[in-house]
Amino acid sequence: MRQRTLLALVGGVVFLGVGIATLPASLIVSHLPPGIAVEGVSGSIWSGAADAVRVRGAPLGAASWTAEPLALLSARLSYHVELTRADGFVRGRLAAALGGTLYGEDLDVDLPLSALATGPDGGGWQGGVAASVHSVRLERGWPVALDGKFTFTKLQPPGTRVAIGSYAIEFDPASAAADRLIGRVRDLDSPLLVRAQLVIKHDRSFSLEGDVTPRPGAPQEVTQAVAFLGSPDAIGRRQFVLGGSF
Repeated sequence: MRQRTLLALVGGVVFLGVGIATLPASLIVSHLPPGIAVEGVSGSIWSGAADAVRVRGAPLGAASWTAEPLALLSARLSYHVELTRADGFVRGRLAAALGGTLYGEDLDVDLPLSALATGPDGGGWQGGVAASVHSVRLERGWPVALDGKFTFTKLQPPGTRVAIGSYAIEFDPASAAADRLIGRVRDLDSPLLVRAQLVIKHDRSFSLEGDVTPRPGAPQEVTQAVAFLGSPDAIGRRQFVLGGSF
């Protein structure tokens, strides 16, 4: 009886896999979440490509995908996905489970910040973002579990040509709470000494709180900008709190 059950299960998975493999990739387009647009689709749902992918208007580049059939045994559709463009890439594994939960594993990202912004001027910020994400879980399009590191390089705020350096944000699952993710922010190569914490709540709000101190020799424009945060404490640190929602 067990052998028959196993054979039936394997046969069902094979049948489902063959069925998925023959479906045209164009079916993906009609079932994508709002805000995601795909152009120039070719191939099948099992293995295909697209000339261009846009998320909320931001062009992410060309895409290719290959299904991972063993994931069907755990009731998931899983793919190895790669987005490529002249100035960067995104690659890794993405999976969708019953109920709409999305999972990402072993994701590598290297993009200019302008690729992630939806405004005509790229949001005003200049610089790059690199990420190494071991795992992430999204519910209703929002991260609720995250293990990874993000590095923002050669940042320039909107309306200025003054570089404020590079920074890293590390999300450790051990520090997460039931309703929030917590990331530790630190400076890497920067005229500013930063100690901060980024909190991302499941209600789509965020807060960034910490202190900042200009390093010796920091550009005058940077020192003046920090002065707007108010008076420093006894060792020169200025507190800041930023927040908002998506």
